[in-house]
Amino acid sequence: MPIKNTIDNKVCRITISSPPVNAFSSDDLIEMHDLIEKVSFDDQISAIIIDNEGKGFSAGADRNEHSKDNSKLEVINDYLWKTTNAINNSDVPVICCCDGFVIGAGFFLPCSSDIVLATKDSYFQMPGINFDVLVGSAHLGRLIPKQKVREMVFTGEKVSVENIFSYGGISSIHESKKNMMERANELASKIVSMNRDSIKVLKKILNSNEPVNVNRALKMEQQLTHQNKLFQPEK
Repeated sequence: MPIKNTIDNKVCRITISSPPVNAFSSDDLIEMHDLIEKVSFDDQISAIIIDNEGKGFSAGADRNEHSKDNSKLEVINDYLWKTTNAINNSDVPVICCCDGFVIGAGFFLPCSSDIVLATKDSYFQMPGINFDVLVGSAHLGRLIPKQKVREMVFTGEKVSVENIFSYGGISSIHESKKNMMERANELASKIVSMNRDSIKVLKKILNSNEPVNVNRALKMEQQLTHQNKLFQPEK
């Protein structure tokens, strides 16, 4: 199963497990969206942890799928928007634990989460410019300063975990995945001990403080990317 989940002591752990590189198919994003929507509004859940199995957090959207079937790309775009929206607007905090590469569509998950942890060898990349996919800059702005966002999306270059930590986008860097998950569980336990109604209201307050409507911005990015592709000459 590409999207695994377990529930323990009011914490739902969602694990991306789609070897070899944890690329998201359209079905994966639908499954993740539906799961997050279900558990985030469950009164018996007070925190969500997202992590990965394998050598990387996620290589992004599965290009092998959508390059063969354009209708799949439409589903991926729609459910990437819905999934990030579900993470951001969930009733409970989402802790995203990144281990290894975090690329493209995979980068949207930590950018939509409340707390981000990472292992020391992780790196982050938004390589869409190489494929004329021009989305992600609004979400990156949640973790990274504006000028660095511009550099990342114009060049598609990798950014180390240390860089993003220095900007304040990552809460902590860990020597191993085991250490990272221990910290994630510690944070989740503290959140679970709080009043769930207060946590729910606080999350709404924090979201309302954002200067940019990131979910609306992603829709605009997707529309402009589609228009750009329509008017490009055939190669």
